[in-house]
Amino acid sequence: MKIPKNYYHDKSVLALVGANAALLVLSISYILTNVDTDINTTSIVSFRSSRSIQVSGSTSELYQFAIFALLVTLVSFILSMKLYNLRRQLSLSILGLNIITITLCLVVFNALTRTL
Repeated sequence: MKIPKNYYHDKSVLALVGANAALLVLSISYILTNVDTDINTTSIVSFRSSRSIQVSGSTSELYQFAIFALLVTLVSFILSMKLYNLRRQLSLSILGLNIITITLCLVVFNALTRTL
């Protein structure tokens, strides 16, 4: 994959890539430290408050939040690099939306782990 010459010289791109990388490291470390399979072998995997449906599963399934954050960040970096020459603003918006996605991932993870 060819990286555009001026991709890393753009200050907005550098700020967003730095914020995404910091948020990714923070979210993965938060998820890995808060999943404790020794205390609870099962945890809430899905919860619907309108129907009072609660699906329990293995606590190790919560590691999928860290995998999700990593995959979404990698895909957004690749898309941003490929689209930078065509549309700079679209490239920046992809990086900005990744911050929102990882934040929502952390909010959902926290909601599922704190309801036990």
